[in-house]
Parts: sequence; structure tokens; C-alpha cells
Amino acid sequence: MEDIAGFLRGRGLSPERIHTEQFSALPAINPGISPAAAVRPHPPAGPTGTGPLITFARSGVTTPWPSACASLLDLAEACDIPTRWSCRTGVCHTCVTELLAGDITYTTPPLELPETGTILVCCSAPTTEVVLDL
Repeated sequence: MEDIAGFLRGRGLSPERIHTEQFSALPAINPGISPAAAVRPHPPAGPTGTGPLITFARSGVTTPWPSACASLLDLAEACDIPTRWSCRTGVCHTCVTELLAGDITYTTPPLELPETGTILVCCSAPTTEVVLDL
């Protein structure tokens, strides 16, 4: 896109009339996806939660929901479970995750609900015991 913009400027088009937008693969968005020292998933540090059990099926971690976590994404991060995310507000759907069992509520209503059987972990909290495909 820079080459095209440069070509257009070279042909006399004023820079304020040139608008470009790049669509391509970008570097990894978040921890757990980009190369980093591997940390084995584990229960979160601190006091044991008193809420419903949350199971991260692929990671083999089951832990009670701690009141200190605002979302399932917060808990996944506290457990060093690789999870994709970007907005943390239910807009981008980068964090969409399969809900294998249980029920959640959205702490922030997402802009658009994900497909049936999936949830946005960035803005959800459990209402029952939950099993996630993470």
C-alpha cells in the first residue's frame, strides 16, 4: 500500500487525497499465542475461589471461580492458559471459545452474540459450573 501511495504522490496527487488501509496477517495479539517461555497452566495464585468450578478442558485445570476475576478471560490469564483476545468488551470476537458445559452471563453485553455453543470469554462470568474448550 505504501508503494501505491508513493506512486500516486509521484503522479502529483496530493497526500491528503490518498487513503489506504492494510488488510493482512498481523503479529500475535496476545500472550499465549506469540512465542514466549512456556508456562504450564495452573490454578490461580492467591486464595481459593468460592464460586462455581471452572474447567479448562484442554489445559487440564479445574478451579473454583474467584471473586477477584471480572471475566473468564481474567481467570484464564491468572492460570497461564493460552487464550486469544483483543478488545475485552465483546466487540471483536477474537476470544470466542466453545462452551462445553454450563451457563454464563455477559458482564458487558457483546455487540453481537457469538454462535450457539460458543461464548466470548473476555466479557463473561459463570452462573453455574463451566467447562471451556481451552
